[in-house]
Amino acid sequence: MNTLIWVIDSPFSRAVKWLLLKTGMKHSEHLLTWDSLANDPRLAECNPKLQVPTLIADDETLTDSLLIILRLLGHDWHRTVDAQLFRLGDCDFEATLIFLFRANLLAHKYGRSQESNFMREAGVATYQKSVDILLDHLVVNTAKIEVNVGLVLVFSMVLIARSNAQSDIVRDYRIEELLPFHEALTADLVYQQLAQSYSGQEGNRWPFFINYS
Repeated sequence: MNTLIWVIDSPFSRAVKWLLLKTGMKHSEHLLTWDSLANDPRLAECNPKLQVPTLIADDETLTDSLLIILRLLGHDWHRTVDAQLFRLGDCDFEATLIFLFRANLLAHKYGRSQESNFMREAGVATYQKSVDILLDHLVVNTAKIEVNVGLVLVFSMVLIARSNAQSDIVRDYRIEELLPFHEALTADLVYQQLAQSYSGQEGNRWPFFINYS
């Protein structure tokens, strides 16, 4: 039996979990939280990096979300716009989250400072640049949005950035243009299933949809 080891609030985990559900790949799950991940013996046994998602398949263990995607979608996927979206999430949006998490950690431990402000400003700037690439170059026509694994990853990172930024600039930045992504995922039955199944569970802090009220 295939087994997915994952964390609800990991954007890479969300994307891979969505893909397993979308493709109908039968699997059990070993659901962790960020707190339990570091000391989980099963994860340590199959992935010494202690990273999620990790997919234990019948004949191999895949310890990288990109490898899992290529296993399920085939190598032609890398030629698609969705693959470009995945790389946007994997590089630019991930940098945004790192800056913002570090800013919050510094502020929590030592109070607001020049260092934490610098990290937050870098996160805000990286977020704006990433959203610009998303809207101006990769998904120009938001009237026809195709939901796939790269889009789920990017959308998850947008949600986490907006929730974690402590910045009105991030929360408001091109929000009207981002709403079609929200609407596309709201209409996606598999994403609905994902959100309904895991919202509010232990370890879930970040939302599955944009709260723009």
